[in-house]
Amino acid sequence: MTALVWVVVLLVVGLAVMVLEVFLPSGGILGFLSLTAIVAAIATAFLELGATAGLVVLAVATVVVPTVLALAFRWFPETPLGRRVLPPPPDPADVAPSAARRRELEKLIGRGGQAVSEMLPWGVVAIDGIHVEAVSDGGPIARGAAVEAVGVQGRDLIVTPVRAAKPARPVQSAPEPAMPGAAAADRLSPTLETFEFERLDPP
Repeated sequence: MTALVWVVVLLVVGLAVMVLEVFLPSGGILGFLSLTAIVAAIATAFLELGATAGLVVLAVATVVVPTVLALAFRWFPETPLGRRVLPPPPDPADVAPSAARRRELEKLIGRGGQAVSEMLPWGVVAIDGIHVEAVSDGGPIARGAAVEAVGVQGRDLIVTPVRAAKPARPVQSAPEPAMPGAAAADRLSPTLETFEFERLDPP
């Protein structure tokens, strides 16, 4: 076979093995073989056909390799193996609640209730005697704790724990400032009362 045939064969084999790696994952073995074949095709073109042919093959590989990979990943989910490996997308009806269900949940926003089960962060709460699935927006919530509905997310009600309000501390009035000299006058009053003024009168 001529050098040109070898280049074409190596390039085609490299691309085919690359597609197999997408459909039949081998832990990188087929990917390594594919890369080796493509590099060998480019090197053969440079060595046997000249620099111009080598640049052409390099440009072709640069364009063809990403295109083949994109097509392979595009087709992979539609294959039997792809359907087994990749789960189908969820049904929108299973993800988004109906309009009536959402209106019922929105009516509970702003109301208080109690956690029926421990919420980590999903669980069940009871609001106005109604048990609904809910998700905590403020960390884990213990069973029996008071909660408040604050919103709706998908099919679940969003709740936050209700923390007990701290009692207000009594305001202490500041002591009235003492008048200047008041303390001295208080100390002087007993002294004047006990002083014997009669002794000061002349005989």
